[in-house]
Amino acid sequence: MISRLDRYVARHFLSSWFVSAVFFVGLYGVYDLFAHFDDLLRGLEEADLGTLDVAHMYALQLPAIFVQVAPFVMVMAAIVTLLRLQRHNEFMAMILTGRSALRVVLPILALTLVFLGGLVWVQEVAAPAVALERDDLRWSLLEKGKERLVESIRMRDADGRLFSAFDYNVSTQRVGRLNVSFRDELGRDVHITGANAAWEPEGGWRLEEGRSEVRHEDRDRPVEDEVYFVPTDIRPEDLLAESRLPFDLSYEEVLGLADRYPRSRRYRLLRHYHVTFPLSVLLLVLLAMPFVVRLDASRRIRGLGVAILMCLGFLMLDAFLRDFGSRGVVQPVLAAWLPVIIAGSLATVLFDSLET
Repeated sequence: MISRLDRYVARHFLSSWFVSAVFFVGLYGVYDLFAHFDDLLRGLEEADLGTLDVAHMYALQLPAIFVQVAPFVMVMAAIVTLLRLQRHNEFMAMILTGRSALRVVLPILALTLVFLGGLVWVQEVAAPAVALERDDLRWSLLEKGKERLVESIRMRDADGRLFSAFDYNVSTQRVGRLNVSFRDELGRDVHITGANAAWEPEGGWRLEEGRSEVRHEDRDRPVEDEVYFVPTDIRPEDLLAESRLPFDLSYEEVLGLADRYPRSRRYRLLRHYHVTFPLSVLLLVLLAMPFVVRLDASRRIRGLGVAILMCLGFLMLDAFLRDFGSRGVVQPVLAAWLPVIIAGSLATVLFDSLET
C-alpha cells in the first residue's frame, strides 16, 4: 500500500529527476551547439536554411541525447533525492518510525523501473524513428547543403568477404570507391577495387574501372583482371545501417541484420547490448544508493564520492568491452554481459548490507 511517506519520497525523486534530465540534456546540447557553432552559421547562410531548422535538428536529436545521458540522469536523481532526505534528518525520522532503509528507498526503485520503461521506448521506437531525418538535416546544416556522404564503411557479407566502401552517397546510393578482399575456394587472396559502384537488383554491385588482383603462392606477382560486377548480399541500406549509431537501430532491425550477417561481430554485440543497456542503468542506481544511505554525515560524503567513481568506472568498463567486442578481442556476448554481471553481483552484496 502506498503511504504518505512513499508519496513524499516519490515527489522528491520526480523533481530531482526532472532537474537532472534538464541539466544533462541541456549540457549536452549546449556543448554540441558551441562545438559546431561556426559550421552552423555558415550552413545557415549557404544552404538556404533558417534558425527553425537548427531547432528542428536538435528536437530530432533529443531522443538520442536522452539515451546517452540516461545513466547520469537516473543515478544523479537517486543520489540527490537521498541527500535531500538526509539534509534535514528526514531519512533518520523515517527509520525511527520502524521502516527499514530498503523500505524507505522503495519508491525510488519503483519509479526508476517506470522511467526505465520510458527509456526502452525511446531507445527502441523514438530514436530509430527520427535518426535518418536527423542525420540528413544535420548534414545539410553542417555541410552547407551538399549531398550527404559517409566517408568510410567496413563490413563483411554473409560469405565473410570484407567490403570497404568509401564516400557512400546516401541519396544516390552509390559508392565512390569500393574495395573487396577475401580468400577464394582455392585459398588465394583476392582483392577487387572499383569506382562509382552502383547496386544492381540481381544482387551485387556494378563497378566502373573495376580491377581484381589474385595472389598465388607460386607466383611473385599477382594476376590482374578486369571486374565489372561483384555479387553480394550487402545492399545500400545495409551499408547505411552499418554507419549508424547503436540506438539508431531498433532491436528488431538489429536482429534482422544479425541473422542476415552472422559473421558480423557488431550485430552479435548489439543484439545483446540493446538488452543490457537498460539493465546497466538500473544497476548503476542500485550501486550508487547504498553508498549514500549512510546515517553518519562524514561517511555519507565519502560514500557519495565512492558512488560517483564506481559509476564512472562501470561506464568506462562497459565502453572498453564493447570496443573490444566489436573488434574481436573479446567475444561479443561476453563484452555485452560481463559489466552487467559484475555490477549485479556488487549491487546484490551492497544492498544486502544496507544500513537499517
